[in-house]
Amino acid sequence: MPLRTLLSLLLVAGWRTALALDFALVAERPQAVAGEPAMLILIVTNEGQETATFQPPALIGLRMMLGEGERTLNALREPGQEDPVEIAPEGFARIHYRLVPPADTVGDLLLQPLSVASNPVALRVLPEGAAADVAARLTAALSPYEPIYFSVGSRGETTARFQVSMKFRVFNPNTKTPFLEKIYLAYSQTSLWDLDSSSKPFRDSSYRPSIFYLDENVSQWPFRGSKLGFQGGLEHESNGKDGDSSRSINIAFVRPALTIPLGGDYMITLAPKIYHYLDKEDNPDIAHFRGYADFLVRFGQEDGWLFDTTYRRGTASGKRSVQVDASYPLRKPTFGNLGGYVHLQYFNGYGESLLDYNRKLRSQFRIGLMVTRGIRW
Repeated sequence: MPLRTLLSLLLVAGWRTALALDFALVAERPQAVAGEPAMLILIVTNEGQETATFQPPALIGLRMMLGEGERTLNALREPGQEDPVEIAPEGFARIHYRLVPPADTVGDLLLQPLSVASNPVALRVLPEGAAADVAARLTAALSPYEPIYFSVGSRGETTARFQVSMKFRVFNPNTKTPFLEKIYLAYSQTSLWDLDSSSKPFRDSSYRPSIFYLDENVSQWPFRGSKLGFQGGLEHESNGKDGDSSRSINIAFVRPALTIPLGGDYMITLAPKIYHYLDKEDNPDIAHFRGYADFLVRFGQEDGWLFDTTYRRGTASGKRSVQVDASYPLRKPTFGNLGGYVHLQYFNGYGESLLDYNRKLRSQFRIGLMVTRGIRW
């Protein structure tokens, strides 16, 4: 065993003993393509009673077993995760590692970690050009975009609000032009469902296809530990109705995002989405109620409570809205290590749906399940 791998193994074993850390290595997706990057996630859980500081190793040594053959590979830590992470009691942290299966490796692999006291990982590697390769590439290119949730509340009438959202990376990570690797197509849908009426109709839905450039980690600015991201592109939003109920806009937008660590695993993110209307013919006065920016503030912990507050202020006096989404991970011993997050939502102001962009309804409280929290600003 190489000396570097042996030292890493001893170091991680020492962390586990001294700080009651538990390690679980999982594949982000069950399939990969030979010769192309696959993502592994090291989940570090603090089972102790005190906050633990964990320094992510630069690489994880793996014994790859395919049939009767074996070889050793290294999974390299993703850029931007070099700093130590603080893990609260019963909390956890995720560290991402990139593994490239050899081009001549095809089949069901078993990856046994050598430098981390963790479980083995099963991974199916497909050959380039195989029919299943198309599905594997599609799966590898899909990822969460905005939060996905389903929540219900009653404030005079019972309604459900749910959102689905995914983004698709257009170019694969081996593109020679790094700029192209950060071009995405995305689709988001937000719907309001009337659960009181006998036929349970959908009151309104917003459909939002978009194309944009996204770099979640442009630089560590303005100081070490902080993170500056950037997004910019084009977005269409409409409700799919016709006649007097038709609503639609086309916008060009930019979104800088600054994340600042606050200590104790807490962080705050400021991410204003600033836009210009390219077309608003169906609702020419929408800027009076929505304005020209969505001001997002995110505060909390990745492994604890996280609060997203979005504020809009229209150009007309008194026309504003605020939405607060609070989420808490269910991957805790208390909840039986379920998936997803508890979701609480509050909305007050104009335009909870695109149809009602110029109407102020009663404030709404809802509770439900959040599947993903969206992109990691």
